Amino acid sequence: MDELQKFISNLTDIELAKFIGYRIKGFMGSSQQFILDEARSRGLGFEEIKTLFKNEIPQGSNMLYCCPQCGSDKYFTETDYAQRQVRYISYEVAIESNRCRICGFNPNKNDHKGVINKIKKVLGFYRSTRLRPPEIDRRLFS
Repeated sequence: MDELQKFISNLTDIELAKFIGYRIKGFMGSSQQFILDEARSRGLGFEEIKTLFKNEIPQGSNMLYCCPQCGSDKYFTETDYAQRQVRYISYEVAIESNRCRICGFNPNKNDHKGVINKIKKVLGFYRSTRLRPPEIDRRLFS
């Protein structure tokens, strides 16, 4: 819980709203309650969270590393393992990719990969093709 506390306390209000909108349902009850208590301590109720969730996260100086779904630049490294076969033997390969800490989106597991698509991303072509954001559940705030 200490890592979660440190992470949540370092989020801006917009990042916290996006975190609640995208990921709160994946947490256990006590962790959900902690996240919602943090929002309440900042004076954020259901309507404020809903409004902030629709806002864009202010982009940093490096747009190539911003999440195409929520706009955050907070990532963690995720490791997947794949089996490779060469003639009569197989071996396991670790494949590392980055997953967004705010919304859980992994751009490397999306169709928008490659140099041309990175250029399109910088120019803003994929902003309209973001995944439809989830609805924030009002019952969490009661």
